[in-house]
Amino acid sequence: MRPLLPLAACGLVAAVYAGCSNGDPASPSLPVVTVPSTPVGPSPLRRLSDAEYLNALQDLFPALTATVGPTLPALPPDVAVAGFDNAAEAQIPSDVLVARYESVANLYAAAACVDASSVAALVGCADWSTAALATSCATQFIQQTGARLFRRPVASDEQARFLLHFQAWRATIDFPGAVQLTLSAMLQSPQFIYRAEPLPAKPSGSVVPVDSYAMASRLSFFLWQSVPDDALMQAAALDQLQTDAQIHAQATRMLADPRALRVLWSFPRQWLGLDQILLAEDTARTPQVDPFWTTSTQASAYTETQLFVQNVLGQGGTFRDLLTSPRAWVNGEMARIYQVETPIDPAAWTEVTLSPVERAGLLTRVSFLAGYSHAGATSPPVRGNAIQLRILCSLPISPPPGVDLSQPSIPDGGGPETNRQLFEQRTAPAFCQGCHAGLNGFGFGLENYNAEGHYQTTDDTLPVDASGTITGTDVDGPFVGGLDLSSRLSRSRTVHDCATQELVRFALGRAPTSVEATEVAALATSFMQSEGDLRALLLDVVSSPSFRMQLVEEY
Repeated sequence: MRPLLPLAACGLVAAVYAGCSNGDPASPSLPVVTVPSTPVGPSPLRRLSDAEYLNALQDLFPALTATVGPTLPALPPDVAVAGFDNAAEAQIPSDVLVARYESVANLYAAAACVDASSVAALVGCADWSTAALATSCATQFIQQTGARLFRRPVASDEQARFLLHFQAWRATIDFPGAVQLTLSAMLQSPQFIYRAEPLPAKPSGSVVPVDSYAMASRLSFFLWQSVPDDALMQAAALDQLQTDAQIHAQATRMLADPRALRVLWSFPRQWLGLDQILLAEDTARTPQVDPFWTTSTQASAYTETQLFVQNVLGQGGTFRDLLTSPRAWVNGEMARIYQVETPIDPAAWTEVTLSPVERAGLLTRVSFLAGYSHAGATSPPVRGNAIQLRILCSLPISPPPGVDLSQPSIPDGGGPETNRQLFEQRTAPAFCQGCHAGLNGFGFGLENYNAEGHYQTTDDTLPVDASGTITGTDVDGPFVGGLDLSSRLSRSRTVHDCATQELVRFALGRAPTSVEATEVAALATSFMQSEGDLRALLLDVVSSPSFRMQLVEEY
């Protein structure tokens, strides 16, 4: 049975001809529990995330985005689940989001129909002077533009509904006005905003190949974070997205396209929380830490990490490179913090090699170090928790009620003490060590970097002790400093397992289910054997049963 579109989507302006179900919201049917014949989890209905929605508009209307883009109203942020903004379970649209979709659709439609020549280019014909010509042009426009927006051919009943309203608007306004209103309606329709996937009439629990057009969307929204291109749509039309070889060939082509840089940044950003520097409630550094820190510094730290990730992975680098490479792209502000030569143009981003004894990979970059620090000092437990949660997929344990979570400080009249010593005293009680032995074990190893990410060898005039202990992995043991920590984690099977699990979550818009555990383990083994080749893992994921197949469920 084909899943119903959410009722909120049917409330859009276009619902009158969008083909939404009129199911009774007062008496929803309970899901039928089924056991799949093949280990494949459910395929929930997915809405375009904010990033996917904006990328789709940019790729569909490249000539308009430059002018329309700056005027678009901000979309309400997606609700993240486990760090990811494309989780199907959290995609129920709010009234504000629906209203913003309407505003965005109207802006794009108006810009696309600014004069007769732009209307002619959009509909593909220039003469609509008679009723017959107007109907022919409108039909062509609905079929061609609808197919691009809906990512599949427009069904005959959909075409009839759109044409009916087009004719009414043409009679009331004029032909260009009808084109504008129809385009706006299409951009608000559930067919554009949601990724509905047809299901064949098979018994519940059956596992079937994903429809070719749905597969085109799965590939494009995973690898490009956007709509399929013409080549992908043509392959779908010829039903050439079914075999391993066909899917692998398309995915390989897509990963060679510049649009693949979107997934090469979006996945690591969300998995590892690399935007924490922008999202943290308290990201301002106090003058005692860095008197020159500004919001521009924050933005530069974020951009530096994005350039590092995209360039390393875009140029054939691996996940291990993300944790160990000293390559960096700096502007004047990042050069100041990393203490490298300032670019000739301080506003330009220039590739440099950071000190090989101070920096190696993401854990030693400003965005991670400052994003997971307090304003006045570092927090080893916060940094340690980020490593456990993000890189090891180890869920944190909430602190007991009443525990002092403030930044520890030296008592009045006390002598010099390092930040590490203060945290060791604070977390010394046995009831604290159950959690903090692991949290501090990771976090203490990054004490060579202060709250702004600046490298330091002393703290409050005392030498920094950056020794730590890795626990909960296959590479457990003592280490010294961020470089040693990063190198050990880059070789860990636990880390590769976590990365694989989270990439599958990102690809499917849901967490892997227990029946998919064997599949995820096999993907992780291949990822480990490839020494962290993320592109190879992307290709493995799109060839996996969970990505290629669909579970038939009753609703």
